[in-house]
Amino acid sequence: MYIAIYLCALLCIVVIVICVYHATNARRNAHPNRLLKATKRFDALFEKCVASNDCHLPSRIVRSLRRTINLEAFSQACKKLNPDECRRILLDNQQSIVDLQLRERSTIVHAYFAYLLRDLAPFNGDEGAYGDLMLRFLDDDSVYARENALRAIYSFGDARLVESALTSLSNRGISHNQKLVSDGLLTFGGDEALLIELLMSHYDELLECYKNSLIDYLNHKGIDTYDERLIKDAKSGEASLDTECAIIRKINKVPSERNLAFVEDVVERYQDGDDWEPVAVAVAGLRHYAKNAKVKELLKDKVTSRNWYIRKNAAASLASIGLTRKDIDEIDAKDDRFAMDAIRYEQRRVSYA
Repeated sequence: MYIAIYLCALLCIVVIVICVYHATNARRNAHPNRLLKATKRFDALFEKCVASNDCHLPSRIVRSLRRTINLEAFSQACKKLNPDECRRILLDNQQSIVDLQLRERSTIVHAYFAYLLRDLAPFNGDEGAYGDLMLRFLDDDSVYARENALRAIYSFGDARLVESALTSLSNRGISHNQKLVSDGLLTFGGDEALLIELLMSHYDELLECYKNSLIDYLNHKGIDTYDERLIKDAKSGEASLDTECAIIRKINKVPSERNLAFVEDVVERYQDGDDWEPVAVAVAGLRHYAKNAKVKELLKDKVTSRNWYIRKNAAASLASIGLTRKDIDEIDAKDDRFAMDAIRYEQRRVSYA
């Protein structure tokens, strides 16, 4: 009797598992088919719009964009158009689409719409109501909606819109991942000189993450117009350690007497303290001063630091500059086995590179 009940229960479980498996597969297979059908409908509609020179979409079509599958189909159909046709579709229907998105409460729809919008058409500063919509999305609790909205804003190529986005987030105390902001700024396709001028005019107002991203952006672009301002900020004692390290990396990239004096000042200010990061960053950049004997002596001193990161970076810079037999004997004479191990390791690394 018990065996029969056990077998019946086991059979029921097997049947349920099989049914769930087939139902899941059916749903997975249904999405591509539904997406294909929806995309074909948008293809046909856009073809009609372009042929009739009237790109205004029926209200029922706009309402359908509340569903992510229709948003995806809309995006795929738009990408098949040339940039001018795509831009016209978006701009002629911008108010109705924006109104729909403002009424929509789903953060998933907001994030997905912003994600799709950034790839659809280069507005070149003519994004209209979409710019204000993306600024509204920055209030969203979802980091995905915020990141996708920022990415869309960068893609619009409007320097003043980027300025509004980063200053607004800073004024409201909303931070964002520094690496994401740095990478996003590098995708900006508009007037870079205007963008930098606008953001630097708000330098003191920006939150640390946006300030550091701006410094990284200047570093990547090789722009030294604002170096004096950055050095002043680093020396003020008011900048955070992360900001000061970002400034040191920026200043250290281009060797000069002024920049070397700044780096030496950093090493002197922090050498006896517990904050080792600025010194570690400073000595890492001294590899650019290959012909400066004073720099080599400073590095030979720091290679015996009690801090592992400072010692490692000093050894890497020395290996990059090049060490004579006399230099190695001087370091060896300090009877610091860890310093010599770091030197040998970095020399091998350089020789294998």
